[in-house]
Amino acid sequence: MAERRRQRFDKALTAEPVDRSTLAELAWSGVPAGLSRCEVWQLLLGYRPVAQGRCKDALQRKRQEYRELRRNFYEASPAVIAANASEGGSTPSQAAAAAGLGGSDAEAALLNQLRKDLRRAGPRGTAAKSLAEHPRVQVIMERVLFVWAVRQPASGYVQGLNDVLLVLIVVALADRRFADRTPLGADGLGIELLDHLAADELEDVEADCYWCTVKILSEIFDHYTQDFPGIQRMAQQLREILRRIDTPLITHLDSQGIDIFQTSFQWMACLMVRDLPIPCCIRLWDTLIAESAGPAGGQLNRSGLHNDRRSAGFEVFLVYFCACFTAYFSARLQAMDLEATLRFLQRVPTDEFSEADLEVLLSEAFVLKSLFQHAPQHLSSK
Repeated sequence: MAERRRQRFDKALTAEPVDRSTLAELAWSGVPAGLSRCEVWQLLLGYRPVAQGRCKDALQRKRQEYRELRRNFYEASPAVIAANASEGGSTPSQAAAAAGLGGSDAEAALLNQLRKDLRRAGPRGTAAKSLAEHPRVQVIMERVLFVWAVRQPASGYVQGLNDVLLVLIVVALADRRFADRTPLGADGLGIELLDHLAADELEDVEADCYWCTVKILSEIFDHYTQDFPGIQRMAQQLREILRRIDTPLITHLDSQGIDIFQTSFQWMACLMVRDLPIPCCIRLWDTLIAESAGPAGGQLNRSGLHNDRRSAGFEVFLVYFCACFTAYFSARLQAMDLEATLRFLQRVPTDEFSEADLEVLLSEAFVLKSLFQHAPQHLSSK
């Protein structure tokens, strides 16, 4: 069975052009070990062209475009120059120029917030934290998030986006084992590659991660704008789904005065990165990205008809996953008082979660989506 799936992936990836719908159908159940998950994700996100002959030139062009954005928005920022000068990272002439320009208070605040957040522990697991704290990764994340935030003033930088970016970096580093023939360590996160990759190779990783971040965040842009309307919408849907599938649990949470929006905010804003081990999170993202790329994806309009495939995975399907994730701990939650419940939901004990556990939740989420997504009246409040 595994060999047959591998052959189907190989056939899909070597087709000319690649059929994104076929690839999405395959990726929904996970990308097999030994294949380039990075390539699969880039194809499904629409970053890598489906025409094989155009791929090399298109990637070079996008990487060069990012380098120009980085020069214009990050390296030329007076706030960045001044901050680096104070840390000994700029020449006297650059520091003088920055001082003369004065700099942007907004950009200085952005840079300060980024550097604070990047030093905080985010993902689960020692290996993931070590990767996130690696100096080369910290620099990549600072530049990518700075450029994105400056170019998106309607949302700017929101805490947690660094966790989203980290997943893309992990996948991109893992992909480099093909080019460098450097075996991944036992953790599979590619930390050891950081000491072997040349500067230009790491710049390609940075550029690719930037554009993939742009693709994902463009699907869920209103999740990060003022008052987080996208997450508000997801939280309301989560509550309605839980009301249908586990009435005793939602009754218990209501009796404790627990706000679903507050308790699920991190899950939805960070796309489960802080709440699952990284390998499980990557497997979840296989499905979320496939949902967004597949022909059956999409949100419902007010008439209950599909009118938009955007965020089909990172909003629609993720809600159903969060419902199954919550219900998984239903018995334990119903036995807790308010303080214990809040503490539990703020850091759900998933350190021992395996991909097999995740597959069960994905299957349950698929069933729920099949039941409710095409019949939104079943989720309306009574």
